[in-house]
Order: sequence, then structure tokens, then C-alpha cells
Amino acid sequence: MDPIADRITRYLLRRIRRLAVLDLYTHATGAGLLTSRPIGDEKTAGTVWSISAKGAAILASDRRSARRLVAKALKRGPAHDDDGEFEGQKAADPWNFAVAEAGNASRAKAASTTPLCPKEGHLASQRMLGLLREFLPAPSPVHVAVALLIARSVGASIDDLGVLREVLLRPNPVVLFKIPVSGLERQVGLMLENSLIAAFWASLKDISGGSALSAHYRESRPEKLRRRIITASGRASADVSDRSLKRQLSDVLLGDAVPLLIADETTASVRPHIVAAADIVFECAGIDPALLAELLHICCGLPPEEAVDRMETMAFDPTKLCLDDLALAVKPGRSLEGMLDTLAALGAVHREDGDEDIRGSGSSSSKRPLKGKSKAASVDIVQPEADSSALSKSTDIQTGNSDDGSDKSSMIRAVPSLRVETLAGYGEARGWAIDLKGDLPLWREGVIGWDEMSTKMLLSGPPGTGKTTFAKALCNTLQVPLIVSSVASWLEPGYLGDVLQKMSATFEAARENAPCILFIDEIDAIGTRGGGQGSRHDDYWTTIITRLLELLDGAIKTEGVIVVAATNLPERIDAALLRSGRLEKHVAIPSPDADALAGIMAHHLGSDLAAVLASAPAPKELLASDPPSEPTSSRSNALKPVPCNADIMKGKTHV
Repeated sequence: MDPIADRITRYLLRRIRRLAVLDLYTHATGAGLLTSRPIGDEKTAGTVWSISAKGAAILASDRRSARRLVAKALKRGPAHDDDGEFEGQKAADPWNFAVAEAGNASRAKAASTTPLCPKEGHLASQRMLGLLREFLPAPSPVHVAVALLIARSVGASIDDLGVLREVLLRPNPVVLFKIPVSGLERQVGLMLENSLIAAFWASLKDISGGSALSAHYRESRPEKLRRRIITASGRASADVSDRSLKRQLSDVLLGDAVPLLIADETTASVRPHIVAAADIVFECAGIDPALLAELLHICCGLPPEEAVDRMETMAFDPTKLCLDDLALAVKPGRSLEGMLDTLAALGAVHREDGDEDIRGSGSSSSKRPLKGKSKAASVDIVQPEADSSALSKSTDIQTGNSDDGSDKSSMIRAVPSLRVETLAGYGEARGWAIDLKGDLPLWREGVIGWDEMSTKMLLSGPPGTGKTTFAKALCNTLQVPLIVSSVASWLEPGYLGDVLQKMSATFEAARENAPCILFIDEIDAIGTRGGGQGSRHDDYWTTIITRLLELLDGAIKTEGVIVVAATNLPERIDAALLRSGRLEKHVAIPSPDADALAGIMAHHLGSDLAAVLASAPAPKELLASDPPSEPTSSRSNALKPVPCNADIMKGKTHV
């Protein structure tokens, strides 16, 4: 193995073992073998473990009994053979020194409540911790595989670790790992969070504002002091436009002094903008026989030469394996032949699929967009319609006769384009849209800034009052695309990571299509923070609402994105969404009155409006159809006013 790769491997394996030891001590504390306390007053400073009274009583017995009692408390079997190790190493075993120096005191005080003296307690604690480490589980094959791949990529890319040290000391280092193994991106994120790669616990933030590389919405160990790292996914960046990718990278480089780590597990070439931004690139091939043999040696203790010979005999090519395959097949206690046969069967499945981009990555970012939709499956893009007034110039919309005199009424029925100008019953919303129509050309010419315009609004009202219709009409009036989404479509996956990713993809689609309208339907479905009043699901909803607030602020600050949200229940919306700078313009749409109904009917009748009005019954016909309630004369009938067409349409005719 390359000296640099060997050094990095040993470093990463030590970090993997360190986390396993910490988890084991935590488990032993829950089993009553140890007691724990934080260093100082802060939990983030570290933990001190000491032997408990139960542990001291166990330690007072002979070594064989102590191991058996510890195994019973931990609910797991010992890692080594009791008899062979105990009988063969009895004289040199440090356990005997523990018994000699601390065991007698432990036996004498085990039945009493008198604690051990500090020296005895420290010695007994060391013996118990040493005993517990014999019960360490075998390392995870996934963690070991990632460690070996990272070490190999570093060794293949640099000749001096000083180069890596110099890059990491920069204010905003950008590091790229290009390793084509499916599932690597998510595992790199998880290992960063758990301090298995860097010598600190990390808090990850995605470069595009989506779900973190680990697909976690919060860290599993909240008590740890963490450093922030910006991450990017090679899979996710493949669907991002060049313009958006350049903006994301420049925002990181010009922002706070935070490192950016890019993990790319795809087989495609790295985007030029990522290559330009990267300070150092680590690249290697995927899983080969040598790496797999080393992994089996570390996880199962099998000789590497034997594993390589067996793979050559089988003609087994492990290059198509993904990390999930290793988790399924590599288990201590299985034979070498059994594990390799299982891996070969899993690799054959991938070769039959013939699609490297979808083989078991375990990441929601691998999902492909649906046909006919935007890059996010929760987004539809509606293009504005052309005005039908051009059609009326060549066709008489009242008679259906064209300029050449031929009858085309059977072929063309002119219907007015759905526009805000022709809508009725929308009150302030109509005026807001007309003002926006006048401001948009001025913004395009640079006369006014985007922040000087009113570009966000919440529409509320009972079902059927036309909130979605208003969004479509606004699209035609402004002649810009309409991005249609809803909270219901965001929540469809259920898993928080997928939900956050769908939300981010919606706003990303809006930014890429600017200037445009982003219409969010059913926004009340997102609820309010703390609405569960202590429910175990409160963290889930709080995270979603907080993320929406971040995305909404970003969309509003992005020039060219007009945000329109709709709801039937405005009282269920979190108050923070209605504050200044967000959906501060709130227009309630009431049920249509007589004037609004007349306008709605006139729009939907279109070219049939004139014929309908012409077919209205004359006043005398109306009178003849109603039985007289009192004696009338022809003179009095003649003096009654004749209703006009407008009055008939507005429902104001009284006979």
C-alpha cells in the first residue's frame, strides 16, 4: 500500500474504533457497570467514566466470572475465547495485576456502601474499561470501505501530506472526493457528522439549501460541540443549471470561513465549475479485489492473500458493488466463500440492471424526475397563453364568419384569454396584479429595483373562490411562467429528508425560471410550530416550517420570483410566514356577489355572450309567463321599463 494511503487508513480506522469505544461505554453506563459525568459544567466538553458499585462487585470475582457477568449485563457475547486466553496468558495477563492491587479492596468493600478510595477507584475503573473493550463489536464494513476509499484517493492524488495540510488551513477550503461507488455520498456525510473523518464533530449544511449530505435533519448526538461544514452532492449538482451552480459556489467562497466538501459518487465527469472552485481533488477507482480483500481482513480477520486467490478462482469482479452490498454480505462468522458468493450474486444484479446511477445508493437524491415535469416531481411549469385578441382580428367572434366570408364557427370558438384584467370579484388582489404588471417592465429596464416592488401575496377564501384561477390569470397577464406546487406534494414522501429536498427543489426551479410566479397551494397544511403541544412529532413540523421560512426569504430576495400562496384556512398558518418581508400582503377573497357572478358568466360564455343576450325574453313574454297577482291594464304594462342586457346579466331584473 502507498505510504500516504497507509497512514490515512490507520488514522481513519482509529477514529472508527474511537466512536465504537464511546458507544460501548455509553451502553455500559446504561447497564449499570459505569457512571458518567461531564467534564466541567458543559456536556460538550467531554465525559468522564468511572466504575459503579455494581461494576466493582463484578470486578471482585475471578476473571472468568467477571467476563461472564459483564457479557450478561451488556447482553452480548465476549469478543474472544475465554478458556484459551485465560489459560494461555494467565501469568502475563494484566488482569492478575488488577486482582492483586485492586481486587482485594473491591472484595472487602463490595458488600458495603463505603466507596473505594480515589486510587483504588481509579485503578478499578481502568480495569473495568479494559474489560469492556474486549466486547467491542467488529467494525462496520461500510465505514471501513469508505475509510479505505478515502485513503486510496488521497494516496493516489498527492505525494506529500503537507499539501493537504496547507489546503485545510485556508479560510474557505474546497475539497472534492470523486469516488464512483454508489452510496458513498451519504456515508461520507454520516461519517463527518460522527467525527469519523475529521477530528471533530461536524454540522452539515447543503450548498443549495436542501437536505444535508447525510440526509439527516438533525444530528444524532446533540450534546456534541460541532463545527459547520458546507457539503455538496455530485448527484444533486448534475440537475442544477450552470448559472445556479456558479452562484452557489460563489456564495460559499465569498461567505464565512467555512470549508466546502464535495462528494461525487457518479461516473460522469465533474462539472467544470466544481473543478475550477476545488482547491484539491481526491480521485480513485471503485472497489477492486485488493480493497475488498483488505476490508475482509479488517472486519473478519481473513488473510488478504486467501481472499484475492478465491476471487481470482471465481473470476469475481467487485467493481460494480455498492456500499449497501457490503453491509448485506460482510459479517463476522460467515465463511469467505459464503461472503464472496453473496457479493458475486449482488454484483450480477447490478450488471443486469445496467444502470449505475440507480444502484442502491440509499439517497433520495438518486430519484429521477418524472416525465413532463420540472427537475422536482412536485413542480409543474405552466407557460403563459397568447392573447386571443389576435384571433378576433381575422375571425368575427360574434357571427363566426372569417374575412373571406366562409363560415368557420364550427372550427373556431373564440374564448377570451384568462387574464387578471377580465376577472371579477378579486378585490385588492386585482389591483395588486395590475400594479405589478406596470412595474415589471420598469424592473426589466433597471428603472426600479426588485425590492421596491410588491412581489408576494397570500390569497385566502372558501373553496371554489378561484385562488388557483387567479394564479393562472396572473401568469397570462404578466406573460411569465407559472411554477405550480403545493404543500401536499411536498409532504407526500413522508420522510423528512425527502420532504425538505422537495421543498428546496421547488424554490430552485423558481430561481432557474425567473422571472416567474411561484404558486404554493394548500399552504395551511404545513401547520404551525408547537401546534402539537409537546407531541413527539413537533420537531418534524418545526424543522419543515423553519426550512420554509429560509426558502421563502431566499425566494423573495431573489430577483424575478413572485410568490403567491393560497389557503382555505389562514388562521392555521404560522405567524412567522405572514411577517414583513414574507407573505405580508394578505387578500381574503369572499364568495362572489351578483356583479362578480355576472362577470364570471360573461367570461365563460365567451363568443356566445351576444347570442345569449339576444335570446333574452321580451318584457311582455316575461309578463305572460307569470300569472297576474292583481288586475293590470295594457297601459300599465306598456309603462314598465324594459330591462337592458346588462341588468339581465347582473340579476337585477324585477318584473
